[in-house]
Amino acid sequence: MSKLLDVLDKIRDGAPTPLGFSVKRPEKLPGMALIGLVSKDHAKGVGIVTDEGLDALILGSSGDPKDINAFTDDLDGQPWGVRVAGLSRDDAQVYQESGSDALVFGLEGTSASALVNDELARFLCVDPNMDDKELRAVSSLPIDGFVMPLTQGNDGLTLGDLASVGSVSRRSDKYIVLEVAKPIEGKDLEALRDIGVHGLLVDVDLMGIDNLKSLKTALLEMPKPTFKRRDRPIAILPGSVFAPPEDPEPHEDEEEEGDE
Repeated sequence: MSKLLDVLDKIRDGAPTPLGFSVKRPEKLPGMALIGLVSKDHAKGVGIVTDEGLDALILGSSGDPKDINAFTDDLDGQPWGVRVAGLSRDDAQVYQESGSDALVFGLEGTSASALVNDELARFLCVDPNMDDKELRAVSSLPIDGFVMPLTQGNDGLTLGDLASVGSVSRRSDKYIVLEVAKPIEGKDLEALRDIGVHGLLVDVDLMGIDNLKSLKTALLEMPKPTFKRRDRPIAILPGSVFAPPEDPEPHEDEEEEGDE
C-alpha cells in the first residue's frame, strides 16, 4: 500500500477517536496534505522538504529512473514519488524498486501496462476545464487521483477558480491534488478543502521556505469542516404519512341494522 495514499486516507477520514480514560489525544491532522515538488535543484529541494516536515515529496524527472537515485537514499520513511511526462511499464518498475511511493504522469506517452502495479499511488495530470466526456473517460482509468493546476490571481481565489476545481471533484471519486505556485490564505484553504481538495503540490523553489512554513501552519490550524444547514440531507417521508385517513369499514353489526 502506498504511504502517500495512507496520508491522504487519514486526512480525508480523520484520526480515529481513542477509547479509554488514560489514552493519548488523537493525532493532529492538517486540513489537506502538503506535498513538496522539487523540479530543479534536487539536493537542495529534498533537504527543504525533509527539514520542513512536509507530508510527501515529488521529484521532477527527465524520464530516466537513474536520475533520482542519488537524492532518495536519505528519505527514511518519507513518502516520495516522481513526476514524468510519460511512463513505461519498465520505468514504473524501476521507480518502485528504487523506493518510489507515487507516480505523477501525463495521459499521452504513458503505457497502459505501467498502471497495472497498484502498490504505487498513481496520479494523472489533467486540465480542470475538461468536459464531461473527458472526465468520465479518465475517471475510468486505474488511477488513484488527479493533479490539476490552480490558477491564482493577485487577490486570491475567485468563484471561477472554485467552480473549475469543483467541476472535477464533485463528479469523481478520485483524490484531488492541486498544483499551486503562490501562497494561499487561510479562508481560501478552507474553501478548497470544502470543495473536495485533498492535497496541495507546491514547488519548493517557487514558494520559498517562509511561505512553506506559513502554509504548513495554516493547514494544521484549519478548523474542522462545519455541517452547514444547506448541506443537510432533507428527509423525504413516504406519501402515506400525509395521506388523509381512510373512513373505517362499517362493523358487521352496523351493516345488519342498516339492512333491517
